[in-house]
Amino acid sequence: MYPTLFQIGSFRVDTYSVIWFIALSICILWSIRRLEIYHLDEYESRRVMAVSFFFMLLGAKSFEYIIHWESYVSNPSLFLDINRGGVHEFGAISGAFLSALIMCLFSRKVSFSKLCDTVAPAAMFAIAFGRWGCFLNGCCVGVRTDSFMAVHFPFDSAGVFRHPVQIYYSVIAFVIVVILLWTERRVIPLQSQQKKHYSVITPLTVILYSLMRLSMIPFRDPQSFTWVLTHSLTYKGILFELPFMCVWLAYSLIQLKSHSQCK
Repeated sequence: MYPTLFQIGSFRVDTYSVIWFIALSICILWSIRRLEIYHLDEYESRRVMAVSFFFMLLGAKSFEYIIHWESYVSNPSLFLDINRGGVHEFGAISGAFLSALIMCLFSRKVSFSKLCDTVAPAAMFAIAFGRWGCFLNGCCVGVRTDSFMAVHFPFDSAGVFRHPVQIYYSVIAFVIVVILLWTERRVIPLQSQQKKHYSVITPLTVILYSLMRLSMIPFRDPQSFTWVLTHSLTYKGILFELPFMCVWLAYSLIQLKSHSQCK
């Protein structure tokens, strides 16, 4: 692994931060380029995206405090240690999603569903690219295994191999990006004929992302599948939102299909 990209004296630049910075930068730039696909106001959309980006970072770090709240309550000085703990993907997505929803409710120029459809493929690409930062950093590792895919991480003793869950995440996320773009090419002609926008890409993204996270539990957590679902705040949130996303996707598909049949 290569957790440190380079170091000059006491100044250290870690590979994890650089790769995730590049991933998020590509996500933002690609999202801006995609605004014209859904005919969104560029200035107002950029403003919403900028605020959402801030709350994405806030949500990512806040989940660290929420999940490990007992440690921070017992030792409040840990709040000042910015290098302690990590950031949480689910917290980042939740922070960006909720902040964008609130801003779009007060904006007449930006449709929340259209903005989410715009950003969704780029966000999944950021996850696919950024997970390589996790791999090179040696974090978010999987359980021990003898599989041919197994990787030895430096912090483990000799002869210990683990599932490279970070790479699994990356490959699946790239596949999801392809699925989203393929679906978008077939849905946009139907959406263009509608006065109202029926979002397909956003709920499909959340469903596929949720299934990806759930499928990784056996490879990442030594506890049983049921234990993780009942004790993990992240997976409780995933299970809570998944039914709503399925209903949202089904409703949008029904509306688009009924309209196409009328034509």
